[in-house]
Amino acid sequence: MIRKISVTFGSEAILKQIMKKYPERHMALFAAANNAHGMQLVDYSGEDSVFTSPVVYEVNAHAGNDDWEHYISYIEISPSKDQRQILDAQVSNFMSNPDTPTGMTGVYYLTAEGNSDSRILLTLWKQQYDCMKWEKSEQHDFVSYQTFKNDFSANYHEIGYQRVQPKA
Repeated sequence: MIRKISVTFGSEAILKQIMKKYPERHMALFAAANNAHGMQLVDYSGEDSVFTSPVVYEVNAHAGNDDWEHYISYIEISPSKDQRQILDAQVSNFMSNPDTPTGMTGVYYLTAEGNSDSRILLTLWKQQYDCMKWEKSEQHDFVSYQTFKNDFSANYHEIGYQRVQPKA
């Protein structure tokens, strides 16, 4: 199992250079679904980061397959201690449930390196539409903004990225 995932941000040209420099690494290039200029390079090799300015996530749990070919979604929450314990249990239940949402190929439960209070649910999808359907379903309620909106100490951020196939 992958123990860490590193990401970095930049222009497509710079991120493609990094991919060329480290062809042995498992890397995938993504564009923010809501902003064509937001590019992210994900290193899912599980090894120490090769990026100059990485965001490193420790993998706490993983379920499903490592299909990084399509669409990924991050939900990052920094809940209160009580909410964190509840969220951890709910994520565990979600990840062990064999009735996964349509189109979801894998899920990671992460913490940001150096911030053990943060919780990140990284989901991998066949297509963005499947993720959007899940976000409107009851299966998503445990990580929805509505669940945390009254916890003023909680930070909540959600973003999706579409895989970009670099041009030669």
